[in-house]
Amino acid sequence: MDMLQSDSDWESSSDSGSSSEDMEELEFRYGGQAHSILSCLDESIGKIDDFLSSEHGFVCGDIVSSVTDKSGQTGRVVNVTMLVDLESLYGRVIKNMDSKKLSKIRSISVGDNVIQGPWIGRVDKVIDSITMLFDDGMICEIDGTDQEKLVPLPPNLLEDPLYPYYPGQRVQVRLPTAASRSTRWLCNEWKENHGMGTISAVNAGTVHVDWLACALGGCDEVSPQTSPPPVQHANDLTLLPLFLHENWQLGDWCRVPAVDTKEIFVIGKTKTTVDIAWQDGTSSFGLYSQSLLPVNVVNAHEFWPGQFVLEKSANDDEPPASGGQKWGIVSAVDAKEHTVKVKWKSFVDMSNTGSDQVEEVVSAYELAEHPDYSYCYGEIVFRAHVDDHPSEDYTSCIGFVSGFKDDGIEVTFASGAEITVVPSDIFRAEKHEGSTGTPLQDHAVEDLSQVAVDRGKQLVDHAVRLLSLSSYFLHPSTFGILTSIAARIFGSFTSSSMPNPCCVAEDGDQLEQFEKCGLSTDMKPLVAVEMQRFETACPEQEAVDVDENEGFKSSSATQSCDLFRKFDMVNDCSDHHFVDGAGKEMTMSQVKRSWLKRVQQEWSNLAENLPESIYVRIYEEKINLLRAAIVGAPGTPYHNGLFFFDIYLPAQYPHEPPLVHYRSGGLRLNPNLYESGKVCLSLLNTWTGTGTEVWNPESSSVLQVLLSLQALVLNEKPYFNEAGYDNQVGKAEGEKNSVSYNENAFLVTWKSMLYLLRKPPKHFEALVEEHIKQRSHDILVSCKAYLDGGEPILADGQLGAQGTRKGSSDGFKIMLAKLFPKLVEAFSVKGIDCSQFLEPEK
Repeated sequence: MDMLQSDSDWESSSDSGSSSEDMEELEFRYGGQAHSILSCLDESIGKIDDFLSSEHGFVCGDIVSSVTDKSGQTGRVVNVTMLVDLESLYGRVIKNMDSKKLSKIRSISVGDNVIQGPWIGRVDKVIDSITMLFDDGMICEIDGTDQEKLVPLPPNLLEDPLYPYYPGQRVQVRLPTAASRSTRWLCNEWKENHGMGTISAVNAGTVHVDWLACALGGCDEVSPQTSPPPVQHANDLTLLPLFLHENWQLGDWCRVPAVDTKEIFVIGKTKTTVDIAWQDGTSSFGLYSQSLLPVNVVNAHEFWPGQFVLEKSANDDEPPASGGQKWGIVSAVDAKEHTVKVKWKSFVDMSNTGSDQVEEVVSAYELAEHPDYSYCYGEIVFRAHVDDHPSEDYTSCIGFVSGFKDDGIEVTFASGAEITVVPSDIFRAEKHEGSTGTPLQDHAVEDLSQVAVDRGKQLVDHAVRLLSLSSYFLHPSTFGILTSIAARIFGSFTSSSMPNPCCVAEDGDQLEQFEKCGLSTDMKPLVAVEMQRFETACPEQEAVDVDENEGFKSSSATQSCDLFRKFDMVNDCSDHHFVDGAGKEMTMSQVKRSWLKRVQQEWSNLAENLPESIYVRIYEEKINLLRAAIVGAPGTPYHNGLFFFDIYLPAQYPHEPPLVHYRSGGLRLNPNLYESGKVCLSLLNTWTGTGTEVWNPESSSVLQVLLSLQALVLNEKPYFNEAGYDNQVGKAEGEKNSVSYNENAFLVTWKSMLYLLRKPPKHFEALVEEHIKQRSHDILVSCKAYLDGGEPILADGQLGAQGTRKGSSDGFKIMLAKLFPKLVEAFSVKGIDCSQFLEPEK
């Protein structure tokens, strides 16, 4: 009889059958075991539900927010209480055990930190020493390679590839008749019938250690010559108990020494409560972890009580005043208004933690975390004066940060002592590693000076022949320009006889010849002459002359902004970032026809299509260098700011993208623009991207790079430019951080403008001054509107940088109030009338 039903049979039986009939059918099919099976299934589902409902927990130092106020203030976890449910290998259950009473099943594990003398290291490998109890009562100790002869017998309840053996485990022993030297018999000796047994103990035997640092002088003392041998016996090492009780997780195996020193348990459930120190200075105790959310992205301008901070100068590029920067300890933070109450200290008065310290409410934007005192929970530290302690016992000199209390740092030392110290009494244990970084260089770039004297005439002749091959795709006057530039790049050579510039036939069809005639060693500038010839020969290309069809004549730094062309050629690239590195002259053998053609195309594209808010200069002596100035767009925190970029076209261009350096002045105002000048952009292949996001030799251009910098990098909400932050758009946490980022970006933009007014880039002096003269009124009016708490309306009718928020934070106003008079002063020095913005004298 066919036991399988058709679809129609199944539907009819489903419709007509009752639940009792279904149960009877199941009982019939499964031999009366259906009820038992379903009961086991319900129990399994229940265990899964319990597992999924268990929280992941927090550790000390985690930043959290309340589930009920995601965009409000945040707090820092300062204490964790974890209760766990345990189950042994044999079914024994212990509920609500404090995790502080648990211990790991091995004395030393991979990843542990260990101490020998003044040295601390990290365990890379452990070879266990296993004590075996055979079924006939014989006992032996096995270590080394003999562990591979132990085969676990089912059921193998603890499957861990790093630690395959555990006490109570049944194993089969496959030792040879003549036991190896690494096997030590504690009771009787090897017999052939010793085939099975039980592991009674597992201890660390041989340990491989990567030595990190020395307490005597810090990480600079680390070297293979002075550090202990990497292979050690466990008995010669002291464990730094850095594994904190809140690090236990579901599924971890452990021991409970107070209950049974040998029996091992698995963690089946956790229940965690935490104590929180909130930003406003209040505390909460015993909060269930389900009522909190982890803050995965911490704003750079968020601070918490007990944190050590430095005061940044009003101009970040200026050195600190004599006596050092002010530093202090955070007492409380207003997360909404971005203000911080700080107890200031001086560098001279390190140890004073009394009540006589000066407290002040300052802007979060004028603070930075103290670089030397920014310790984290669990960080390994040394005492600063180890020589004052007994040399035979360094366990009281090596420890880890376990808390923050009374304006100090709590340190738990390897000796077990817990001491509160001032930050100057300790220092980090950081591994010393030699620098492997090398400056970015293009290996296709060489210095021609070493061969110029010997090969001057030959190189220029070669340049002429190469350029003549490319005359079919260049306008004849353009060809003359590039030929002249080639002569400038590859010489003036110390030769009494040099070829003259090329003579172009009047019909412009092609280059006829180089006239062989003498030329004095002081060659005259050729590019400007050829540019004039280009203007005369190309009257139809009006877009090439951007402003008044006067060509690419070298700019003067004294010309007005009205005459400051968007695209022009200049002399002297001595302050260009790439002039001494990737911007060195290319040898003639590296100049290709396609490269020269592409450079000419880039020039024409820039001259014809640059928008009103981007200015570019090229250099007659080095055609592979450019410099660009970009004006910040309205509606962004960068509005009315000037941003400068140095550009280099490598020998492999356009098959490789250009190199771009941001002239930062040491300030960071955008996630894509680093203080070092690095520009992070997919189009430059300095960040990942796909499709049109990355450089395409056929379609990408320098103009596309500049437009991307202006529109995509210097945009309305730059916070979301950071990798992975785009998924925070529209979320409370992300929007809160974005507003704060915009406020700081506005402040840093005008700090950078103060820097530019003092040190403008070459050939852009006139642009900087005239830009400020034309826009100073709008700039100061906008700042004044911010200070008054309103939304500034710019000259073009658009909202200012804070268009997503009504008013600005108090912290922003405090910082802007300090910056505003500096702007007024700097503008006044340039001859701008700022009298209406001056504060009346009291």
